[in-house]
Amino acid sequence: MQPSKISKLEEKALKLLLKYGDKGLLQSELWHKLGVTSRDGSRIAIKLEKRGLIKRVKEFANDRWTRRLVPLVKPFDVSVLKGSPCPSCIYNNNCGADQTYSPTNCVLIENWLLSESLDQSKIVQINVKDQRS
Repeated sequence: MQPSKISKLEEKALKLLLKYGDKGLLQSELWHKLGVTSRDGSRIAIKLEKRGLIKRVKEFANDRWTRRLVPLVKPFDVSVLKGSPCPSCIYNNNCGADQTYSPTNCVLIENWLLSESLDQSKIVQINVKDQRS
């Protein structure tokens, strides 16, 4: 079964919920921010929940029962991949689980990760020295 695509409005709703993190938003707050009716807002929330992207938590707010929408996914920061050897690797066409080359035993990735960890330890050392001064 092919997963169905997320609509533009559902994507906008999810991005909005991600801004609020683990706190989430009340369902009514979401549809007000999206500028949609309560019916459309409820449908969006149900679709996102069915896809496993959010959870709807029953909550008593403003003198009535409602739902708080909390994202189950986290935003991904691609900057952590900066400098990775993979995008420009000459072995890309032969790299994968059942291929000649594999990320699990790649010397290029290993060297890159080692250099990244050394850079991070330098940053920690610099910050410790700055705090002592």
